[in-house]
Parts: sequence; structure tokens; C-alpha cells
Amino acid sequence: METASFDASLPTLAGDARWFPVDLHVPERRFEMAVLDVEALERSNFLDTRLDAALESVDTVPAERFASLSSQPSPAWLFHTSFCGSTLLARAAHLPPYHVALKEPLVLRRLGDARNSDWPIDGLCDTAVRLLSRPWPPGGNVLVKTTHAALNIAPDLLRATPDSRAVLLTSTLDDFLVSNLKKTAETQAKVPELAERALRAGTLHARLPAQALEPPDLLCAVALQWAAQRDLLGALVRDFGGRVRVLDFATLANDPENVVIACARWWRWSSPDGALRERARAIAQRNAKAMSVEYSAQQRAQEAQMVQARFGAELARARDWAGRFLLPYLGTPLPMQPPQEWT
Repeated sequence: METASFDASLPTLAGDARWFPVDLHVPERRFEMAVLDVEALERSNFLDTRLDAALESVDTVPAERFASLSSQPSPAWLFHTSFCGSTLLARAAHLPPYHVALKEPLVLRRLGDARNSDWPIDGLCDTAVRLLSRPWPPGGNVLVKTTHAALNIAPDLLRATPDSRAVLLTSTLDDFLVSNLKKTAETQAKVPELAERALRAGTLHARLPAQALEPPDLLCAVALQWAAQRDLLGALVRDFGGRVRVLDFATLANDPENVVIACARWWRWSSPDGALRERARAIAQRNAKAMSVEYSAQQRAQEAQMVQARFGAELARARDWAGRFLLPYLGTPLPMQPPQEWT
């Protein structure tokens, strides 16, 4: 990838959403900007290091150069815990020219990493939000799905967009345990780090007994990660209750068409129900992270049954451990109002 020098074209480029922040160097407070087309948003599972786009050049721009960038209409937000269908929902909500979905932009991961490392990020969240909020088609809406590793900056993002609304997507403990058992060893190896990261971002660690912080096996560590991330969603409900709605993955999986329409209405989008329904139906029939592969709710349920049958004893032990050392300390359950009743 060639790095190009930044020139005097900033005023023209800054207003164009296609000139996209593909990376952010937090200590040096500089953005890496490159031209994307809207098809890249569709192709890419994530807009991070796995971005599916050939970048002709990259402009390095100090954050301060964006100080005069005008405010944009607030994006819609999709915050989520791990492995709960957020890519499915984001893909289903990607419907140009009405709205586009930005799936896990790398700049937000960089900000989440910086916060986790206690690096100052003052001003960078506001700049990143203004860049991500720029409409792709004129008058179009933008959905930003953050990585779960950026839950630690979700309050900053909501404060930076005071008229925005968010959906908080999560899953049950059982769904989360089963999902992790289907993952690769490489993914499972990241569980302790992700659990520690989520605990560091919130206050649950101060309420938990000592046994909770020393999970005896992988599935118990998975349960700890689930609890820590759910607690972060609980803090968002507490602090931004009127602007957030909680969605369970099973609800999305069982009725993707109507759930996507309900989310669109919550985000105050005016796209046609028929087009949204058609889009959601098509996406629900594919693997959201491998769109060439057919998939279905029935297949997902069959896989879960197979995992339950093979790892029943291990799952039971993890549930029991979580019931003793995690669940009593989570506080008020997340409000799971049916999406069709969101107002």
C-alpha cells in the first residue's frame, strides 16, 4: 500500500464519506484516509484489518486538520456483546441508497484499545464520529456497528452524538457458551484477555467474589466474559436508557424481517418496509461472515443441539459456576422489550 502525502484537497475530500478513515494512530493523533466505494462496505465483513478493498493510496492527516469539519447527522449505533449475530443485523440493515452499515471500523477499535491502555483520547472520539457519520448517498443514513472490544468507549460515542439512538444486541448465557464451543482454538484462546478487558471497562469486578475472577476452565472464563460484557450494556441502559433498546439474538434469529424493520423504525429511518424485509430475508439465508455459504435458523439450531449433546456435562458445570459466582452480582436484568413495542 502506497502512502500519499496529504495536500490542499482536504476541504473537498472531508465532506465525502468515500474518503474513509481506515486507521488511526492514537499516540500521534493522525488518521489514515483512503477512498472506498460503497461496494467495499458490502463485501467486507469488517472495516478493520480485514477490509476487502484495494487501496490505491492512503493520506495521513493529523486529527487537528479535521477541526473545521462540519457536524453531521448523528449515526445509528449498534453495540453488542461477542458472538450474538451483530454482523447479521448490520448486513440486513445495509440498504443503499437509504442507509449503509459500517461494520466495526478500525478507528473505533484503536480508540477502544487506547482507552484500555489508559492513553488519552480526548477529542479523537468526536473527530472519528464526525468522519464516520458522513452520509454516503446524499440524505442517506449511517449505522455504525462497533466491535465488542469498543464497548469501553460506547458512552463517549453516545455523548458525542446526543440525538442518536442505539440498539444493544446480546445473547443468553447458554447461547454464548454454545457459540464459543463452535469457535476455533485461536478464538477461544482470546477469552481470558477479552474477559479482563470487559471487566476493566466496568465496575462488575468490584462486586464479584474472588472465585469469579479465577475461572477453573475455559467455559467458566467464557461465562465471565459474557457477564462482564452484559454488565457494560447494563451501564448503557442505566445512563442512556431513553436512547437505547436491548435486543436478544434469539429474537433476531427467529424473526429477522420484522426485527430489522423494528430496528429501522427505532433508528428513525424512513426506508420502505418491503425493501427492508426483502433484504433481511436474503441475508438470513446466508452465513453473515461468509456470504457465499447458505445458512438458516434451522441449521443453527441443529448445530446447537449437537454441541449440547457432546458437551452437556461441561455446559452444566459452567452454568452452575456462573449461577454461584456471576449471576447474583449482575444487578437488574437487561430490559428485553419486544422490538415491535419500542417507542
